Amino acid sequence: MIKMYNLEKIAIDSFDWLRWRNFDLYFCEKIICRDYDIILHKNILREYAIGYCEAEHLICRPKKNCFAVMFLKDDIFSWCHLTEHEFFTIFGKEGK
Repeated sequence: MIKMYNLEKIAIDSFDWLRWRNFDLYFCEKIICRDYDIILHKNILREYAIGYCEAEHLICRPKKNCFAVMFLKDDIFSWCHLTEHEFFTIFGKEGK
């Protein structure tokens, strides 16, 4: 198992529809251009990220070549998909 940048792998059933609908990229300083802004604001994403799961295994919105990342901000859980490129650029791989 790979541990990403202090993120724990969390249970697939944590990634439900309600928490997905709670997510808003604008909570991260008004991210506009997806790939560029997500990577530019990686410190903010790191601050609120609490866990991840490989997105292809999800029951809710499975996607290949992506990770689902759970966030906690203002006592509200939310999650979104990040592409492999975004995920590894933001959170890195174990030992990096």
